Amino acid sequence: MRKTVFLWAVALLFCCASCGYHRQESNFQLPSWVKTIYVAPVKNDSNELRLGTWVTDELREEFLRDSGLKLVPKDEADIILDGRVVSAYTTGLSYVRYDVAVERRIGVECAIKLVDAKTGKQIWQSANIYREEGFYVAKDIMTTEDHKDTALKKISRDIAEIVHHRVTGVF
Repeated sequence: MRKTVFLWAVALLFCCASCGYHRQESNFQLPSWVKTIYVAPVKNDSNELRLGTWVTDELREEFLRDSGLKLVPKDEADIILDGRVVSAYTTGLSYVRYDVAVERRIGVECAIKLVDAKTGKQIWQSANIYREEGFYVAKDIMTTEDHKDTALKKISRDIAEIVHHRVTGVF
């Protein structure tokens, strides 16, 4: 009998115990007064010229799709989503020789923050949204650039989805 009680107590202890690890941002919830959002053009500190525009467009599409927030012009918004492409870099992924890449990888890091439109006070931020994607290297530079642009557009969609989920609390 004692052994059974002891085993049940140990089992209960294991079931109730946790490591205490949690993501800080996962507890974020928008204030109840927030009904509208403005997505500001994303600043681009990278050398990928169209990346800021692509991320902006994808963010706006994501919030238009289904967020519970109405996408509005800046002067009508409760909150402003302000973002910045911090960096983009390309590295080799696979090679046919030590100096000839057949596949490359591009990585993009973004920083996003939400600001109260009336007071300018920051409500939330995430400074480390990072995604990467591989693309093939072609024999001509234009085809390779097309492949890289396709990868950057995919990264833009992924970043927009991540930001949307973090802002709206949909996990």
